[in-house]
Amino acid sequence: MPPSPPDPTAPLSDLFGQLVHLLRSAPGQAEATVPLLAAVALRVAAADAVIEAGIENSWDVDGDSLKGRLQSRQVDAIRITAGAPATELMALARALADDDAPIPSTSAVRVKLLPDSLPLSGQRPALPDPAASFVPRAQRGDQIAGMIEGILRELDRAIRRQQWHAVLHDAQAALRMLPGLAEDPRRTFSIALKRLLARPVLEALIEQGYRIPEEQARTAEVLRAGGFPAAELMLEILRRSDTIGPRAFLLDSLGGMPEAVQVVAPLMKSDRLGELCLGAELLGRMAVTESVPLLVAHVHHPEERVRHAVIDALGRYRDRAVVEPLRQALGHGAPETRVRAGRALGARGSGAMAMPLFAAFEAEKDPEVWQELLDVLAKLDSGEAAMALARVAMERRGFLSFGSSDVKRQLSVVRALAAANTAAAKQALARIAAEGAGEVKKAASKALSEGRD
Repeated sequence: MPPSPPDPTAPLSDLFGQLVHLLRSAPGQAEATVPLLAAVALRVAAADAVIEAGIENSWDVDGDSLKGRLQSRQVDAIRITAGAPATELMALARALADDDAPIPSTSAVRVKLLPDSLPLSGQRPALPDPAASFVPRAQRGDQIAGMIEGILRELDRAIRRQQWHAVLHDAQAALRMLPGLAEDPRRTFSIALKRLLARPVLEALIEQGYRIPEEQARTAEVLRAGGFPAAELMLEILRRSDTIGPRAFLLDSLGGMPEAVQVVAPLMKSDRLGELCLGAELLGRMAVTESVPLLVAHVHHPEERVRHAVIDALGRYRDRAVVEPLRQALGHGAPETRVRAGRALGARGSGAMAMPLFAAFEAEKDPEVWQELLDVLAKLDSGEAAMALARVAMERRGFLSFGSSDVKRQLSVVRALAAANTAAAKQALARIAAEGAGEVKKAASKALSEGRD
């Protein structure tokens, strides 16, 4: 006889409890879980929800089968974000139905484990595990430190159980709470956290990140807390292949550690093209002023891929020292290199770049590069650049010899200004509409009219 359909008005804990019970009592009846899982997913589709075991306040589970399972698996609370995927809800239900499976915890379905195996009523609590004795003790009355101490002890236990979802959750929680401490306890607890994040733990978190892309952002955040050992591990992994692929989140993590620049800098002296490109990418993300000379030395590298990686990296710096090398790259013999240099200069968003870029634009003979530089200039939101482009659009004589009409080039300027849609671009279009001629004047007027709609 098939089970009766779930009551859609039942509490979430009842529906989830029925799902766990069904998975535990009849693991082969996959079809029977479908309506229950759908009911659970529907209940959390529009609002966050919490399922609490309530064990910390009472040792009695009141005959609640779900609470019994939560207690046996040392789960204190489940926090579900609105719209949590049904796949993640089912993964947690399956783990709770099992006696030994690791308990998953994701950004959408977060699981809080109990800080210790709770004793039965009437028994004395177990003594702290000596293996966790390196976790510092919080001073009495320091609530934040006390919470971090508890999290680090949970983290230690999760590591020994190889519950990597819980490890990631606890490490991130501790990391985000550390800034709330005074300097001395913050340093002490930071050291303790780094000791817990030993190389095998970091490797396990990285492997988990490969399998679960949704956790990569959190993993990158935690990896940054691992200090130089984590930086060295990430760099070692990234150096293994010229193709980044699923390891891209390691670039985000290591690139967000400017304090690790000395770990990355030696790559710029490598004989391997892939390592030079990797070094440029990471140094560009770190944007540490002291590393500018290392990049500038390769602006004219004979290999295009290295040259472009270096130019792209320099484009991330706000330091004025990168301007002249990039300006020189605007005159490179390779068209794509000129484009890269133009984009890098334009990315600075500075009006001071307008005239060097415009000079390169006027001198450019390659139609495709000319168009790229035009787009960069139009988006710069510089009054000087926009008015210079307006003058180009209103020229009565040919200004380029590409084998196509002046009007076509002038219309390209109007389109670029219209697409940029900046205040400076609108002013330039207004001038073209007022002082231009023929098709160009009409195109500028139309662009202004459409921009106001």
